This record gives sequence, structure tokens and C-alpha cells, in this order.
Amino acid sequence: MLLKVLYEFAHSRKLLDDLAFAPKAIRWIIPLDGEGNLIGTGPQETTGKKNRGKEYLAPQTTRTKNAGGIAEFLADNITGVFSLDSDPEQDKDNEKKRKERDANNAAKCEDFWRQIQQAFDKTRHPALSAMLRFHECGKNVPSFLRWGVSREPKPDEKPHWWVTTASGNEVKLGPENFTFRVDADLPLDDETILRPYWRGIRQGESEDTDTSARRGICLITGRSDVPIAVTHVPKIKGVPNTHQSGAAIVSFDKPAFTSYGFDKSRNAPVSTAAVSAYCKALNFLLSQDDHKLRIGQTCVCFWARETKEASSFFARMLNHPDPASVATFLRTPWAGVDREMARHDQFYSVTLSAFGKAAGRITVRHWMQTTLESAQENLRKWFSDLEIVAYGNTATQETRKRKTKSDAGNIDGGMPPLALFRLACTTVRDAKDLQTEMLTQLYRASLESTAPSPTLLKPILNRLNADLCRFGAGILETPISGKAMRTISDSNTPIPPPGQSRMALLRMILNRNMKEGEPMIEPKVFETPDPAYNCGRLLAIFDDLQMQAHSYKLEGAGVVERYYGSASSAPNSAFGILWRLHQHHLRKISRNGDTGKRAAEAIKRRIGDIAVLFPQPASNLPPQFPRTFSLQEQGRFALGFYQQMAVRRAAIDEYLRKKKAGELKPEEVDDELELANNQ
Repeated sequence: MLLKVLYEFAHSRKLLDDLAFAPKAIRWIIPLDGEGNLIGTGPQETTGKKNRGKEYLAPQTTRTKNAGGIAEFLADNITGVFSLDSDPEQDKDNEKKRKERDANNAAKCEDFWRQIQQAFDKTRHPALSAMLRFHECGKNVPSFLRWGVSREPKPDEKPHWWVTTASGNEVKLGPENFTFRVDADLPLDDETILRPYWRGIRQGESEDTDTSARRGICLITGRSDVPIAVTHVPKIKGVPNTHQSGAAIVSFDKPAFTSYGFDKSRNAPVSTAAVSAYCKALNFLLSQDDHKLRIGQTCVCFWARETKEASSFFARMLNHPDPASVATFLRTPWAGVDREMARHDQFYSVTLSAFGKAAGRITVRHWMQTTLESAQENLRKWFSDLEIVAYGNTATQETRKRKTKSDAGNIDGGMPPLALFRLACTTVRDAKDLQTEMLTQLYRASLESTAPSPTLLKPILNRLNADLCRFGAGILETPISGKAMRTISDSNTPIPPPGQSRMALLRMILNRNMKEGEPMIEPKVFETPDPAYNCGRLLAIFDDLQMQAHSYKLEGAGVVERYYGSASSAPNSAFGILWRLHQHHLRKISRNGDTGKRAAEAIKRRIGDIAVLFPQPASNLPPQFPRTFSLQEQGRFALGFYQQMAVRRAAIDEYLRKKKAGELKPEEVDDELELANNQ
């Protein structure tokens, strides 16, 4: 089904008009004069994504590179152009492997310049003549390449290849591609001679393949007596951890895979034309930001059969969700897309990953096919389920200082929407610690409305508990900083503190795994008989009480740092201590005159309103709290704690704002806050 849909996509988007060329990132352009002499000190550097260089439409070969010694035409890496190993020190202690690498490097370079020579013999193109003279007169290592450490080496720095650019700067070389410019002409862009030449070469390769290929029935098209592809090329590029030259979805490389005398890809017979189509389609999707989403070590591609603008909409909502756009989408899910079209149009999604590092084979982890209407509705539900009150009704410390345009899109004063990857990043210390399973489950939850496994609660709660027990409730409003911020920041979207993002995820996971008859957790604090949720609320009140008893100037560890971990897992023992402690704090507050007594009574009433929801052994004894909490109950505890803290923080912010602005009415005077301010 997947390959057939990709085949249809390639034809509908007219991706097969020119199979001889494909986009290719090229970072280094070597300038030559007409005689093949290097102009300047070194190559010119192009700009592009992740320092890979600018994308050019480059020739694409059908020859398989698995055996090695195969180069591209006109543009290749340091090995193909100069016969240099990308890592000369690799396998230096293994003579056999070293000889094999050297032989493969030499064969690849020979193949690169052999293709240039053949093209020159056929076309007599002057630029190719200059390139050949450069190759003949050059040395094994050009003057602008150097192996070693930087000019000012750092401790334990490993050697690399370095490039001296045309501007005289020295830049570390990665797995980037080189090409040539002769005078003002770029052979890669020559539409008059070299591109028609290469199209002829590709046509000849295809005809030779079709002539020699075994014929049979294609599993994709259903056509009979068509040439069956032995290997599926071009390779698929863009999936994390795959080989630089690409990988295959369909491949058979072991004798054990032979069946009924069919070897290699003949085990799954697909015509050469169908292979070219689905490979072209998948490479196109993986190269377009509007069609893909990178989630950890996997890559997701999505598209609609008819509605072209649908993919960009989903990409924006998943990668860069603008708060105002999300707010509009929640009100009108069909904004920008015809509803009748969405009802009948098909939406597809495929999740791809590789086997290990530098893998040559791709695995399909998940395949989804639904209507565009259903996908949009699921996405709308995703954002709705992630709604959570913001701590202090603001997103970040910076937005507390000034209002921004993004604040207008916040849902009911809550947390601004986050991209899926950024949302998941807030649950770990570093983005590299993200588990693929969490990311894939969250992706499915966003577009299929599935319920993520409750086991995902554990890493979120562990991270939350560690931060709260170390930093206290202040972590709820501490913005993301350092390396994590650089990894997931977006200039267009405010980044909420990680505590808020974790709470949004907890609410979504818990609600989607809620059993029938259980109350759903609201975005804001709400009344419920749930003991876990109410224990969390009670801990928040105890924390606020302690802060008031110490005039909001507590030194050392407080209630949250000391007791959050035990209170969320073994509440009976922890709240026994906290109940005695809170009475001490009430007495301390009540010693501050009439204002202190009124403040103490107000807090006592709030505690009593929650305490009555628990069994009461006797009037003079504390309530009977549960002995332990399950994983789901710990999640509800965290939400009760957070939402109660958010209520208090919002009240403080609003009270201080009104008092500063002179808008505070006599009946709005808060004895608790006045007591703290007076002290």
C-alpha cells in the first residue's frame, strides 16, 4: 500500500519528468581558469542548511554504490574528487582494512574522473577540459586541504580535514560535496550541452537495465511482462542514521532471503519504472520541510492526495505552531481548507527509521492512512488536550515584563502551543536523551488521536520530581536555558518553562487513558473527589502557607523540596508530618495582629475545604490520607499541585498589579498579601 501511494504521488506531482537529476547540497566550488589553474587561495563556500551548502540540481546515477568505487558526475565528496580518505587515521592499525579503504578510495576517484573524461570526449566541453588539466597537474593533496588540528588547538582535539577558502579562512571539512567553476561558468548548470548529455547517459542505463532484467508482474502497478528491478535505486536519503549515499526500503542481501530461485529484490518484484517513481517520491518528501517532521532518530513524512496546501498546514502546526493560528484553528478547524474536499481527500503519514549507525536499510515503523478531515480533527483535539493554565498567566519571564503579539493567541490565558519536538524536549535535560518511543507515540497522538502509553508518565514524573525536590516550586516558572534552549528555541514562539510543558503532557496522557466514568482533568483547578488530585492541591497550599509564615523570604529547603517526592508516592506518612507543620505555621502567622489572624483564618478555611474530602477519623485528628499512589495517581497529584500553585500565583500577580496602579478597592484587600508586604 505504501509503495503504491508513493508511486501515485510521484505521478500526480509530476516528479518523473526528469529522473536524471535530483537536488544535492554542494558546499565547495573550486574556481578554475580556462587552463585549469586554481584561482585564488581555495574554493568558494556556499551557504545552506546545517553547513552542507547550497542545493543544486545535480546528476544522479542509477549504479549501486554498495560495492564501493562508484562516484557521482560533476559533484562529489573529498574521496571522489581527490581520492582522499575522510578519516585517514581510521583502521590505521589494521593493514588489511586500510588497504581495502585505500583501494576503494582510489577506485571512486578514478570513476569520477573517468566520467569527466568520457563526457569531454563526447561533448568537447571546454570547462571539462580545464577540470581534467587541474586533475592532471594537481597533487594528491591540493594546497587548500590540510589534515590535522586547528591552528590554535584545544586540549584533546582530534585531527580533521581543513579547507582554506577563497577568502583565506580555514574551515573544518565535513562530509560536504565539491564541484568546479571554470571562469564564470558552472558546468553543473549547463543546460545546453552537459545536462542533455547526462540525460542520454541515464536513458542508456535504463534501457540496458530493462533489456537485461528478468520480466514479471509488478506488485505496485499490477502490470505483467515488465522489467523487474534487481536493486531499488535511487537510494533513499534524509532518514537519520542511514548511510551517506542513502538506504533502501526493499532489499535482500543474504542467501537466506532467496525464495523459489529468486534472489535480491526479485523476492518482491517491482518494475524498474515503479521503483524510480516511489524512490523519487520519498526523496522528494524527505527533502521538503513542508512534508516532514524529524522526531529523534526517526523521520515522519506526511502528505494529502489532492490538497497540496494541507501538508504545509500540518508542518506548521507540528513544527512551528503560532499561538494565534492555533487559537483560530481550534475555533475553525477547516480554516484554509475546503471542508467538502477535506471530507473526501486522503491523508497519509509514514514513519521511517534506520537499523543502527550508517545503516543501508530503512524500516517502516508506522503507516497511517485516513481522511484529511479526520487528521485535522485529531490535530484540533491534540491542541485542546494540551491546554493548561500558565503559571502566573504568562509564558516566560520575558513575557511577564511586556506583552507580545504571541500573547494574544494564548488559549484562555494559558500556555502557548509548542512544537511536538520542543514539547518532548522539555521532559529531558538534553535533547539527545529523548527516547524515540516517546516521540513516535506523541506524533501518533497528534494525528491519530491515540492514547499514549501510561508508561510515558514515568520519565516525565521522574524529571519533574527531581527538579521540584532540588529547586522547589520556583522550577515551575524557570525558563528553559542553556543548551536545551539553543536546541528547541523558536524566535516566533515563546518557550514556556519546562514545568508547564510537562503538566500539559501529563494532562493529555492521563485524560486519554482515563477509564469510563472517571472525571476528566480540566485545564485549570477544579473540584473533584479524586484523593490524588486533592493531595497535590493541599501540598501547594502548605507550601504557600510556609512562604507566608516566613514573609516570602524562606531560607533553606522548604516544604516542596523536602516532601514532594514522598507526598506524591506515599502521602499518608508525608502528610502526617505536613499536617503538624502547617499548624505551627498558622500559629506563627496569627501572632501578627488582627491582619495576621484574618490571614490565618482564610488559609485555614482553604485547607478545611480540601481536608473534608478525605475520611475523618475524629474531629481532633488529621484526615486519613491514602497509603500509596499509583503512577497515574502521581500524575494527577502533580496536576493538582501545579494548578493550585497557578491559582495563587495569578492572584498575587493581579493583586500587586492593581495595588501598583491604584486600582485596588477596599473590599479587595488581601490580608495574607498585606501581611507579607508589611513585614
